[in-house]
Amino acid sequence: YRLCPDPTSEDVKKLCVSLRKNAKEERVLFHYNGHGVPRPTVNGEIWVFNKEFTQYIPLSLYEVQTWMGTPSIYVWECSNAGLIVQSFLSFESDREAEFKKQMEDAESVAGCTSVPNFKDSIHLAACSASELLPQHPDLPVDLFTSCLTTPIKTALYWYVTQKHSCQLIPGLTLDLLEKIPGQISDRRTMMGELNWIFTAITDTIAWNLLDSDLFQKLFRQDLLVASLFRNYLLAERIIKSFDCAPVSHPPLPATSEHPLWQSWDLALDMCISQLPRLFDGQGNQTGDFVSCGFFSQQIEIFELWLKLNVSSERAPEQLPVVLQVLLSQQHRLKALELLAKFIDLGAWAVSAALSVGIFPYVLKLLSTQPKELRPLLTFIWAKILAVDRSCQAELVKDSGHVYFIQMLSESEVEPDQKVYSAFVLASLVHSCPLGQRSAKQSHLIAACSFLLTDEGSRDYAHTLLRKWVCICLGLCWLKYPEARWEGVRNNAHLLLKKLIVDPAAEVRAAAVFALGTYIDAGHGKEGTFEQAIEIDSQIVSSLIKSYDCVFLVRKELIVALHSYINRFCSESADCGKQTKIVFAKAVATLFEMQSDPYPECAALAQRVLRMNHHLINKFENLKKMSEAPPAAGDTDDADLDTGLVAWSSNYFLRPLLASHGPDRHQPLPVNRHVDLYSSEKLDQHCKLLYNYKTRRTPSQWSQPAQMEELLQIQHQPYPIHVKFNPNNEQIFVADIQNNVTVYDSVNRTKLLSFSSSRKPAIIRSFKLINTQHEPIILTGSDDLAIKFFKPDLHNLKQTQLITAFTAFNSVRESTIEAGLIVEWDEANEMLMCAGDTNYIRVWDMNKELYKDYLTELKSCVSSLSCGDSFTIAGFGNGCVKLFDFRSPSGAIGIVHSDSVSSFMASTPVIHRTNSMYESKYSYSNKLYAHNSFVLKTSVHVQENTLVSSGVLGDITVYDLRYMKKAIDKSFNNEKASALECHPVNRLIAVANSTKQNESIKIYNFEGAELSCIKHREGFMGKRLSTVSCIDWNPNSNEILFGSFDNLISVFRRKDNQYLNNIY
Repeated sequence: YRLCPDPTSEDVKKLCVSLRKNAKEERVLFHYNGHGVPRPTVNGEIWVFNKEFTQYIPLSLYEVQTWMGTPSIYVWECSNAGLIVQSFLSFESDREAEFKKQMEDAESVAGCTSVPNFKDSIHLAACSASELLPQHPDLPVDLFTSCLTTPIKTALYWYVTQKHSCQLIPGLTLDLLEKIPGQISDRRTMMGELNWIFTAITDTIAWNLLDSDLFQKLFRQDLLVASLFRNYLLAERIIKSFDCAPVSHPPLPATSEHPLWQSWDLALDMCISQLPRLFDGQGNQTGDFVSCGFFSQQIEIFELWLKLNVSSERAPEQLPVVLQVLLSQQHRLKALELLAKFIDLGAWAVSAALSVGIFPYVLKLLSTQPKELRPLLTFIWAKILAVDRSCQAELVKDSGHVYFIQMLSESEVEPDQKVYSAFVLASLVHSCPLGQRSAKQSHLIAACSFLLTDEGSRDYAHTLLRKWVCICLGLCWLKYPEARWEGVRNNAHLLLKKLIVDPAAEVRAAAVFALGTYIDAGHGKEGTFEQAIEIDSQIVSSLIKSYDCVFLVRKELIVALHSYINRFCSESADCGKQTKIVFAKAVATLFEMQSDPYPECAALAQRVLRMNHHLINKFENLKKMSEAPPAAGDTDDADLDTGLVAWSSNYFLRPLLASHGPDRHQPLPVNRHVDLYSSEKLDQHCKLLYNYKTRRTPSQWSQPAQMEELLQIQHQPYPIHVKFNPNNEQIFVADIQNNVTVYDSVNRTKLLSFSSSRKPAIIRSFKLINTQHEPIILTGSDDLAIKFFKPDLHNLKQTQLITAFTAFNSVRESTIEAGLIVEWDEANEMLMCAGDTNYIRVWDMNKELYKDYLTELKSCVSSLSCGDSFTIAGFGNGCVKLFDFRSPSGAIGIVHSDSVSSFMASTPVIHRTNSMYESKYSYSNKLYAHNSFVLKTSVHVQENTLVSSGVLGDITVYDLRYMKKAIDKSFNNEKASALECHPVNRLIAVANSTKQNESIKIYNFEGAELSCIKHREGFMGKRLSTVSCIDWNPNSNEILFGSFDNLISVFRRKDNQYLNNIY
């Protein structure tokens, strides 16, 4: 501060010009104390001293404005001070208009490139334009200035005079207020604690009443401005008590009546009441100060809010107080715990904490050593960077990255904390060259590479750690060749290659992402192109050998191949023969992925081929692949962002402290639909049905029963698959033109319809899974694509394609083709695929990895069905085999017609070894259950029974306990087009397709015919057309079927009335 008493206009000019010159772009404070001088004029003038005569002369505010420049802050303490603010703002508008006029004259402003911000001034005035300054005998004359410069002492004096505390508190005098012990900078003393409380309260009042931008400008951007405006809030309260209204620009809402001032009064009261005890009669201090407990109370209130108001997206008013508590070692741990719980509520909570000013507090705490703070600090920083990555450069400049690298390197740190640290470091190097250089110098790549060698438990925490270590490495050497060679020295690329077959799909995607950015980094100055392309070719060779059903992995693979093609074509002349072979395979893989069943993967592959079309055409042997010219679109070498990093970062926006255990990564949806049929009710449902069946005698079940038609729906084109949704009155239909339709069977209305594929590929397999909650449609089609759809049956919106992948890379040609056969094992969450291949592919959908089991038959697999722990496969040559996938050797039995069973000790299993496949098998006997193509195999788990049928209609029932026929001979023996067993009852429905004798017959497991449907109901009921598909309702004896005459029908046994009412 530079004091200038009774200045002349020249003194004011010299002072202002000098301060502006020294301050440069910083804000300058101009404080005008006008006691004893004339009031400001309406012409915009204040009064200064005349050195030639003992009098005052006017000084135009226009001149002051010119000398001060911008940015500046002005304090006006004189009567009618508000008039100065009005005149000042008027002059600013005039100057802005004048400058704009000059800008229109090109000659007068030649070379001017920036427009000054004339309105970037801040004003604090003691009273309005028509008011006089207040006066009180016990308070300072310059009350406004006292509030701004010595707020605590002024507040004490005002409080004592207002509340008459000297009369209420024995021994208290105004002189004792001058002896308040301590320093403002020492929060352990009375004066320091009062100043600490005052800062917390004024910040809280401002944060609650001001909009976010104004709060940031006045209370966070500049320490000088923040201090003055905190004190201004006190001045407003004190001066308003004298019926005078201070003025500010920008204007602030009224704050003098805020409830938090009562907490301030309480703190003053508790401190003042201690003063008589602290001093003896001679004024010597004889006692110790006792804290008023303000911050402890506010922390309790904040904690209570967290318990009771977590559903509200409005931050509690105590949030600024909690940040102030971080300055105290006594309460710091508790404050960090509460702050962590608060920002865990969501992105809105993080934004609220950032708006209050959390960043400098937690940045400073990184330099602290207590280990108990480290988990909380790491979690808080992860949450901050998940919402706002703009602070990464400042964090790196303060060497904050070193803190988190140490967290990664220390073995005693919990895996969860290492996950947060890896995410923070990934955020610091993401699109930040400064962060990349600093991380490399601090050996981040070595720390990450060491973590990838950990052979510890593979629980979810470690899975996340592997994932984020991979992403961190990928971002660390993104466009940064020096980091790539640092990775080579630490074998990072070899460790990442091993993770291509990691059990977790997200880890595989992250590993491929890291390898892709590794290739894209180039060789730089440290290595040669030959060294780099050789390593890259080894990586690409491993990538294209392993097919992944997860579209996240396939998208990263496409981007990695794009980088490889660019690098290869840049200096391909010196490449060896093996490298050129890998390059050709990479291009071929991209052409194959143009037809990927997942639309995003196919579009990305097409875009990459368009971008690289001119490069591929340089090679004669690849021209045939790319004969077609590139379609219109982006052909430039733009960055391809798959969104993996952003999508993965969303994990840290979820509540992470609310739950514990392995399922914490799967939060429950807020507005999820709850089905009427929970799993418990379904269990009860099935037990009741089973008990009812048990009570009935075998003769009752064997008695014939007539069928009645409940429903008939016209559907074009003709249906090839139909399914009941057992927990809702819904029917799912797939037709010959790849359309999937859902009907309401009660109202007979169409709920929704969509096409499963843009290609003319017939749906060969159609399953309905997850029916206890929200049904998912599984389809397998002739183009070998497996797709999972999630229809929105509640809002009837667009159906979501959850995922899609290709079941096999290729199939063999055969005289008898079965298409793609798919079976879903709900209990074990496994997906089995077969068809025109010599193996059955079994996908573990938890890990999204597969194993292949050889069939060693030349015939195709025509049918699959699952039991509790085994799978039955039917073949085109009539053979039926049983696979048990639980055993490592995978024992297989062959079901055959003469009741001889055969089990083999070894199984033809293809084992995965370094992304390669090698088969080990031995077979002996080949026996057959049918003399024709196996139409259907069905396992009845409760009865330990297998039912199989050939297309000639011969139905055979086997007892799986003894692997022999349950009855001596086959039955039906008419040409069949469809067959289905009831999942609970001992009923078999078979559609016979003999010409002129189309019908549906229902048998029991003993081979007795119970019912026959030949005609539709009604006076003119026509004969059935050939039936294409059948399904049973598992909760009743209703049968659903579709036929080639474009009709869907539902029939039931007439004795089903009791079954419908047993629930």
